[in-house]
Amino acid sequence: MAVVETEAGDVNSRTVQLVKLLTEVGPDIPEISRRLGQFKESVRYRYKEKVVNKGFAVQAAVNHERLGLKRMILVLELSEPYKDYAQAIFAAMSELCYVVSFARALVGGEYVVHVSAPEAQTESIREFFFALKDKGLFAELDVLDFESFRNVPMKAEYFDFDSGRWDFDWQTPGPGDFREARTLPSGRCKFDNVDLLIIKELQMDANKSLKEIAKALGINYKKLAWHHATHVCARGMLRGFRVNWMGTAYDYAMDRAMHKKHSYFAVNLFVKTTSEYETMSLRERMNRIPFLWGEAAGPNYFADVFLPTDMVVEGLEYLGNSTETVRDRMKMVVMDATDAVAFTIPYALYDSQRKDWTFAKEETLSRFDKLIVQVKTGEGR
Repeated sequence: MAVVETEAGDVNSRTVQLVKLLTEVGPDIPEISRRLGQFKESVRYRYKEKVVNKGFAVQAAVNHERLGLKRMILVLELSEPYKDYAQAIFAAMSELCYVVSFARALVGGEYVVHVSAPEAQTESIREFFFALKDKGLFAELDVLDFESFRNVPMKAEYFDFDSGRWDFDWQTPGPGDFREARTLPSGRCKFDNVDLLIIKELQMDANKSLKEIAKALGINYKKLAWHHATHVCARGMLRGFRVNWMGTAYDYAMDRAMHKKHSYFAVNLFVKTTSEYETMSLRERMNRIPFLWGEAAGPNYFADVFLPTDMVVEGLEYLGNSTETVRDRMKMVVMDATDAVAFTIPYALYDSQRKDWTFAKEETLSRFDKLIVQVKTGEGR
């Protein structure tokens, strides 16, 4: 029995090594096998068996700051006439005003909406959302600004890929990542429309080959491969790749995200007006645990945490202790992970002629005026 356990542990350790490299280079099997010193066939089999067949989506993690995009998070409540149209409203916002994700709170029913806004347009976009509140679309609206946002790489060493369970001792958490706590926002780099289209495709499904992407986009393969190598990769437009361990699988045949119910207890943590020292302390504490999915920092702090259902009590206790010194400015919201939607980067809002992001506030408000009228008159049903 001891031999079997040792072999099982060895197999899982190999999967852990694979996943760690996967978050760095994506599903590049030849490169991963080269770094591991293992046969490509073995690495490919393990990737399909332990990652793809387990339903974990693998997607590109975008470096939004390199694209000149800053994170804004809206905490809002839709007014009564519009609550049944949340999905359609936020989908329209993803196309028109830089919304990249939304999720609903389980208890209060408010929505947490992420906006990846062009730095030069942040004030105009803020005014746009408050104008929608004045028009009656939102009953409540709070807007928090951040300098940086990142998806946190999976800490695969705490996960058993065979049983699908985490093994983590809350009494002795990891040492934390001081490098991340001190990381400054990335500066903007040069990019073009082809780069954005490549990133969009890799965000949806990083398993697509460059040849498949070129065919899907109708772009010459050599041109696309050149952009991928010399722009997207060399200029750091990606922060690696994310393995959606928290329960979001991807049905590649149906081309849609599939959410597992009740696998994790999702918590959004907000701390307002943090000092540099407070932000560093929060980041260091949050990065000690393997359940941090996303993090934003700047004048405020945000953490997106997914706790395994059998660790909720210990996890909430840890979050409470970690935020004790900022409790007067802290808010924790329990989220409905099964009703969350993420969109790709807002590539369609990039003007390739002007080589910049665009936002026509008055025109967009006019379009939402029509949407509001449709909902009130029942035409949106």
